[in-house]
Amino acid sequence: MITQSKNLSLSLYLNDHQHDVRVQAFWEQLRESTVEAIEAPVPCFSIFAEECLLCAVVKKTSGNIELSEEQIMSRNIVNELGDFIDPPEDGSHTNDPIGLVYVTAAPAQSVAGEANVGIVIADSQRGNGFAREAVDLVLRWAFEELKFHRIQAAIMDSPQKDRSMRLFIGQGFTHEGTRRRSVFKRENAGMAGVWKDVTYFAMLDTEWALRDSFRNRGSAPTLWDEMFARHAREREEMVKWDERHNRPRRVSSTDTLR
Repeated sequence: MITQSKNLSLSLYLNDHQHDVRVQAFWEQLRESTVEAIEAPVPCFSIFAEECLLCAVVKKTSGNIELSEEQIMSRNIVNELGDFIDPPEDGSHTNDPIGLVYVTAAPAQSVAGEANVGIVIADSQRGNGFAREAVDLVLRWAFEELKFHRIQAAIMDSPQKDRSMRLFIGQGFTHEGTRRRSVFKRENAGMAGVWKDVTYFAMLDTEWALRDSFRNRGSAPTLWDEMFARHAREREEMVKWDERHNRPRRVSSTDTLR
């Protein structure tokens, strides 16, 4: 697995960070905004990380060191035994974690070739493209090495929702809908709670393979672009279904008046 891009690296040795208060703070943020962390059977970061397919600490690389494409590609951290190892220290990254990223898959999801992705980045580091680079690294691993068919992001109704939606739409994920009041978020030490809406975005392996052509089309689509495109596709499918079953074609009220 490639664990370094131009501006950041992923550290999979979580034992080195279990007692880091910054990492624990990121875990608490995940518990506030991501479905997988909220629904974890045991609300403990170390146990959650062990049950993930991948859980990594995001670190920012030094801005004054340029890595060639060959150097980046050579940073494969899986040895011949299949164990994860950190790349050698060369001064190209700092020791300060700036976030967490994870990939999970329940047994039924693994059979279907489906996984979930989630990420949190420190407030002070947002707006620099670090989340995009980290997600890109884990998507490359999930699609190209593990051969997953579908990766989804379940975004819970929270103050971070808009930022998360912009991130995944910009990555090429498609808006699939919202499950209303589908996750129960406990509050006050579990004594109370509230039901939360969850909005789903997903990317297919075919969309990952064609991502460069989508990105070359210009600016990233907005949520409204995704919703209108989806509505057009669904409307076209309904028209075809009506035609196959000889049902009267539905038209808008304005067309009827004409």
